[in-house]
Amino acid sequence: MNPDQHDPAIINTVKQKFRVCGTILAIFQGYQIDGDRRKNRLLVIVRSESSSALFTFSVVRYPPESVSDLTVVSAYPINASFWVNPVSCLHSRQFTIFSNNEPIVYYYEDSPDAIASRDNFIGKLKLEITEYMCNSTQTSVTGGSIDFEWVDEFKRAEMLSLNQNITDGSQAKPRNFHFEEELQKRRNEYIVFKQFKIYTGTWNVNGQLAEDIDLKEWLSTTEDPPDIYAVGLQEIEFSAEKVILNETKIDRTWVNKIMSGLHSGAKYKELTSVRLVGMMLTVAVKAPLKDHISDFWTAAVPTGLINRGNKGGVGVSFQLNESLLCFVNVHLAAHTQEVERRNEDHDEIIQSMFFGNTMEGRFIDDHHHIFWIGDLNYRLNGDMTQAFVSEKNNDYNQLFPFDQLYLEKFREKIFQNYNEGKITFAPTYKYDPGTDNWDSSEKKRSPAWCDRILWKGSQIDLLKYDSVMQLRKSDHKPVFAVFNVNIETKDDEKLKKVRIELLKTYDEYENDNQPQLIVRQTELNFGYIRFNEKFSRELIITNNGHVPLKFKFAVKDERLNKVCEEFIQISHESGELPTGNSLSIWIDVFVGAKTISYMLQKLKNADKKMKSRLDILVLRVENGRDTFITIYGEYILSCFGVSLETLLKLNKPICEYEINELITLEKKEVQHNLSVDHIPREIWRLVNYLNNSDVESVKLFTLNQPHSNHEKFPEIRDWLDSWSSEAFPGGPRSAAEALLLFLESLPQPVVDISVQDCKVCEDDYAKCRELIRTKLKPVNRQVFLYICKFLKELRKRGCLVRLEELATIFGKVLIRSTQPTEAGTTAGKEMCSYTEGVRDMRQKFMMAFLKNEGFRFGWSNKFGISKT
Repeated sequence: MNPDQHDPAIINTVKQKFRVCGTILAIFQGYQIDGDRRKNRLLVIVRSESSSALFTFSVVRYPPESVSDLTVVSAYPINASFWVNPVSCLHSRQFTIFSNNEPIVYYYEDSPDAIASRDNFIGKLKLEITEYMCNSTQTSVTGGSIDFEWVDEFKRAEMLSLNQNITDGSQAKPRNFHFEEELQKRRNEYIVFKQFKIYTGTWNVNGQLAEDIDLKEWLSTTEDPPDIYAVGLQEIEFSAEKVILNETKIDRTWVNKIMSGLHSGAKYKELTSVRLVGMMLTVAVKAPLKDHISDFWTAAVPTGLINRGNKGGVGVSFQLNESLLCFVNVHLAAHTQEVERRNEDHDEIIQSMFFGNTMEGRFIDDHHHIFWIGDLNYRLNGDMTQAFVSEKNNDYNQLFPFDQLYLEKFREKIFQNYNEGKITFAPTYKYDPGTDNWDSSEKKRSPAWCDRILWKGSQIDLLKYDSVMQLRKSDHKPVFAVFNVNIETKDDEKLKKVRIELLKTYDEYENDNQPQLIVRQTELNFGYIRFNEKFSRELIITNNGHVPLKFKFAVKDERLNKVCEEFIQISHESGELPTGNSLSIWIDVFVGAKTISYMLQKLKNADKKMKSRLDILVLRVENGRDTFITIYGEYILSCFGVSLETLLKLNKPICEYEINELITLEKKEVQHNLSVDHIPREIWRLVNYLNNSDVESVKLFTLNQPHSNHEKFPEIRDWLDSWSSEAFPGGPRSAAEALLLFLESLPQPVVDISVQDCKVCEDDYAKCRELIRTKLKPVNRQVFLYICKFLKELRKRGCLVRLEELATIFGKVLIRSTQPTEAGTTAGKEMCSYTEGVRDMRQKFMMAFLKNEGFRFGWSNKFGISKT
């Protein structure tokens, strides 16, 4: 059908969707059936230059109001593999599309209009198939081909747009483009109005000092305490020096006086104050209310003499719940004849007062509720005022027609859309200070309502508008206005209900466009974890969606390029999962010689409450959502992986220590008498057992043979960790392997020397001995020499291992380096990468001690524990 015959709303939205890549030829509104669910679909035929394609979209709502209401489900190039079969389906309200020999069935409503629309749409599809056949014949003659690349480009652009609009957060959220827009449209369903009482006051104090003035008669005039106070003062100080300096420092004396004058029925806190020379505005709120106020700013606009601030305005802006409030305190140009100048001051303040920074902020008129207070200085015109005063008339209605503010507002020169309460009080200017008498000076200034309060905004009710005659220090009388203001506030329960309804509405959108990965268990508890034992847990994932998905465990720290801790292994770090399929992923925890340092560091850095949380894996689905898998486990401390110095400080079996106790122990200094002639008891116990065993016929140490998987190792580990008095639980071979593993798992090597040092010394015994004496810690030196003596004794007893093999095997576990090289890399990496050259250097270093007959040991027969 011609798209112009379709619903205009749908036509405009679809045209916007394809505004870059093609022309709309026809649109058809149908649906698909998935199980017992009906999925709305919009089918669109699009032409781009010499080729056409059929696109199908999922539709969030009918008619779609924006392009984000349409999400592409599939795109079928109209080519040689594309055809349509309507014949067998005329009476069942369906037709079938074939692409690459795969059938796709679409349904439509049983109505004359729907059937006619279907016939037109299928007719257009057939025309496009014919057009393709003609073009294909022509291009084959010329050696060319019909280009469908634009179809893939469109799908990629759609996916990119979708990814950019996925809602951020650790929990799964629906991928819709305008969730917040919809939420905003339904504001009336979850926004309620909460009433707040606001007190506004203004007083030109005429330079009077605050010390001897009590403001309670002015500020405590309401029966109930207001929620918010906005108090504006003018002429708190107007010396030439303050004007020239454009003084902005807050006068704390006046602020304290204001705070002490507030209603005694509540506790108030100063929200903020702002000053410009003689003008100052203080906003105070009830103490509990302060937590509900955010995003508050102050601003000042000088006018007056060369814009130095003797006139102008100061303002405070903030957000209370969902509403923006603004209070402006002004002092406009003086003198009866300066009406235009006052109007100009008004305009300049409106146009220039800006709250916030240059990137984000707001002007006065950007607020929901606005209050202007101050000495506006608008006077009363004509001689009527003097006559009125002389007659001591109290009918103020006679003066309103002469009020300049009233007249200028009526002429729409100022305060458009602002309101002012009915004035029922006497003019507030000008009085003889200390009295209620009108100006008796030579100037005999005419009375006027200079001090005014106006407001703009909805849901504002004026409760009282009055002046206070009792305060006589100034030539002005203070004025106040009290309002009930209904502030927009979110009702959390109603908001939650609307969100849930919207989420349900977008379920179809999410199901159609987001891969669905189900993880049966997101917490894996490994229980007690022991050194050199492998622990495994199964993680089953299932593709529960209608599209294949790709997954991977995400890198959490780009600098380290790791998806998990070093002691955790994942059987499948990435992969693909067809629809409906499941996969078992095995998560292994293995704390061995190479990873024990990572485990101990993890425990030392962990919060006490979270010490059992070993890692959080991020399972990421391409174009889908992340799933977080928490790994729990409690590592049981072992002597394996603990430093030599710390082991010397143990006063009980290490299995009885908590990690915090171990940290404290590590910081404790080693006693000097221990560092001279003691070695860790764990080494002594293993060596002592071997010394007392029959090893002549046993090949204890084997070159390149793993020494970490002996079946007796768990028992040997526990025997060492508990200081057991039982007999050794293994044999000589298992003790030998445990010794090698112990030395390999040390956090720092026994002999920490650089490759260069090792190369210089090689098998020169004198140089090697000097290096050991000068560069090793006492306990490291003692352990190294002790191991060397032990190996020499083995040789004397006829152990079935050649000396060169012993030097190679123990050189690998004893000699490493953590020292930086000249090139800036870590030599330890070079030493640990057991190359032929490095192996030879370490072997020669060991051989210097093992083959030297003059090798002596200068300590007593003490090895950290008694032999009993």
